[in-house]
Amino acid sequence: MPEKRLYDSLLGLPLFLGMTRCDLLEIAGTTKFYFQKLKKGHVIAQEGEPCLHIIFLIKGEIKVITEADDHGYQIEETIKAPEVLQVERFFGFNQHYTHTYIAGEDCNIMSFSRKELMKLSDNYEIFRINQLNILTTQTQKSERRLFRVPPKTLEERIIRFFESHCLRPAGEKTFRIKMTRLAEEMNVKRIYVSNTLNEMEEKGLIKLYRGIIVIPSLENLIVKN
Repeated sequence: MPEKRLYDSLLGLPLFLGMTRCDLLEIAGTTKFYFQKLKKGHVIAQEGEPCLHIIFLIKGEIKVITEADDHGYQIEETIKAPEVLQVERFFGFNQHYTHTYIAGEDCNIMSFSRKELMKLSDNYEIFRINQLNILTTQTQKSERRLFRVPPKTLEERIIRFFESHCLRPAGEKTFRIKMTRLAEEMNVKRIYVSNTLNEMEEKGLIKLYRGIIVIPSLENLIVKN
């Protein structure tokens, strides 16, 4: 890829925000980048795979699938470019992907190795700061969840469950979960969950199918909570 086009691609990526034109052009000329054009349905990274290359979505959108540890339920959502995939998983105890990423449409991705990541962190302070900002923001958000006002009704508890299990608090989400499992998560009888979900569907907040709950707009659901 010509350096000018690579420079334009780097401009919008979260790890390169605020870097000077000179720095970006230098990075474009000295870093070993890999580029791929992927067709819809291509598996980009699988849950459980080691994080060997840091992956950037630079064009298109990706479907993200997250499963419970016992595979008892599954969440599907979409992320759009520009985005970096699980940069926090390149460090720490668990250095494996915890989601499966599939091309939701034809898309372009860019990647580079862990070695290149460390080199960029050593050579460019703003890159290192951007990396720390991503990691600390995730930590702060997780910490604040513990101190939120607890939901009072079953509907509020179900909404909180949906919100806390998604990567982004907005957009369409698909939960593949049986009512019996959701009732176990809520620690109530199945009939109560069924009645509450049907009431939510009547309000236009969700759509119910056999074993599937579709949330057209999670942000609208959260506003109701």
